[in-house]
Amino acid sequence: MSKTVVKRLNGSLFVEDDRSLAMAKDENIGYARAAASESIQSSGLDESTQQNAALGIYPPQRCDAIKSYIAACRNEYLRCKALILSAQTNADADAVQFVPPPVPEGL
Repeated sequence: MSKTVVKRLNGSLFVEDDRSLAMAKDENIGYARAAASESIQSSGLDESTQQNAALGIYPPQRCDAIKSYIAACRNEYLRCKALILSAQTNADADAVQFVPPPVPEGL
């Protein structure tokens, strides 16, 4: 079960989606989760940096900036997840987009 682009005899294209709604929701929640993790990693916050911030090893201002950015990514993921879970069609679930928060100064 998947989405497939099909070409008609007249040359036009359409998307055939034979996923169930539950499958579409699971797939899109996974995409949002991966996007949140990628946003955190690509901002330079590897696991050791995150752990050091949680332990308060860095100066307070940097710890707060790191924690704030991670919380913003998590909140965006939760926003996407709620919209996906409330979707009534596969197209509604597919339309939800993760919008990465801006990376704060001082990371």
